[in-house]
Amino acid sequence: MTTDPVRNHAEESPLAVVSLVCSGIIWGFAWWPLKIFASQGLDGHAIALTAYALVGVVSLPFILRERRAWRTEFHLLLLIGLFFGLANFLFTWALMVGSVVRSMLLFFLLPAWGVIGGRLFLKEKLGPRRLLAVALCLGGVFTIVGGVEVFNEPITFADITAFIAGIAYTAAGITNRAARAIPMASRTLMSFVGCTVVALAGLAVHTPEIPSLSASGWGLLCLFAFVWLLGGTLLTTYGVTHVQASRAAVLQVAELLIAVVSAVLIGGESLSVGEYVGGAMILSATLIEALSPPADPQAQSS
Repeated sequence: MTTDPVRNHAEESPLAVVSLVCSGIIWGFAWWPLKIFASQGLDGHAIALTAYALVGVVSLPFILRERRAWRTEFHLLLLIGLFFGLANFLFTWALMVGSVVRSMLLFFLLPAWGVIGGRLFLKEKLGPRRLLAVALCLGGVFTIVGGVEVFNEPITFADITAFIAGIAYTAAGITNRAARAIPMASRTLMSFVGCTVVALAGLAVHTPEIPSLSASGWGLLCLFAFVWLLGGTLLTTYGVTHVQASRAAVLQVAELLIAVVSAVLIGGESLSVGEYVGGAMILSATLIEALSPPADPQAQSS
């Protein structure tokens, strides 16, 4: 059955906010399985060519079955796949080969991109509460990583990929919001096809080493692909489709807070005073967005 995900820019379901929070929990814990796979010799490119590709190949028949519904918006479907695929590929790669802290900072500048994109392309109005939430998010991320000292190190290729991933991720959300005819299944599954295509294109410059995994290793990889990745992506897609781009971008920054807390409770890491303060700022911004009412539809018209 097809869906009409964008009925009105201001028509936001509370379920969509819950969906984004749940996806934040899933992606906030994503470091855990990635650490396990990294210990087995897999890198970010290999993850894209295995886990993402597994779901991507299985997804093609379902996407093609709905071609009558998305035919008029085929260009938007391609953009969704490209943007989500690029974001997933680059951010996974950045986290596994670069500094996690710097990658998280550069990726989670996405509230700013959500505000700009939501205003420019979707004509969303930005009130004082939303601007405050964005300021708290950016300030919280900046505080967590140690302020200006984080930029004392030279910019690396991983920094650039994390930065581009944040922009691509926000662009995917805006495209999702703009699409009206594309069914939920197609828009969700297309992200895996896009990531697979990006990973295959990346073979032109980098050939990852995929070690010989045991049967249990491949089983965990399949579980990660079809439960973790697919489940998290479905929740994220539903959320960004039914929530304003700027609002969704701020809500998704809760993923960073969840990642930090889980690293302390499960990974045995410790937090500095600055990290506690930054986490509180991000949590405050998330609560402001979650509790604020949707914008007036008349205010969003061009």
